[in-house]
Amino acid sequence: MSTKILAAEAKTKNASGTITTGGTAQELMAANKGRGGFWIQNVSDGDLWINELGTAAAAQPSMKLAAGVLYESPITGCTANAISIFGATTGKAFSAREWTY
Repeated sequence: MSTKILAAEAKTKNASGTITTGGTAQELMAANKGRGGFWIQNVSDGDLWINELGTAAAAQPSMKLAAGVLYESPITGCTANAISIFGATTGKAFSAREWTY
């Protein structure tokens, strides 16, 4: 039995930005059925929260990203849903990438 490995080149999209209105969730990434994965790093000095199940807020089920924290979607797969981000203060920055195959 032989095994054939297929390589796929990922296309990367920059989704970096800042919190536009503190205390109000905003869309980080639109829903994307072709998404292979994503990562986001909080490059600000305040907490940010992300949610792939609905609107992000400073509470569960959103995931808290403290200052400097990097979150990367699992290699086993990631959501195709829209991803929301929340920060309490306007102007807090984040770096983010999404890749598709």
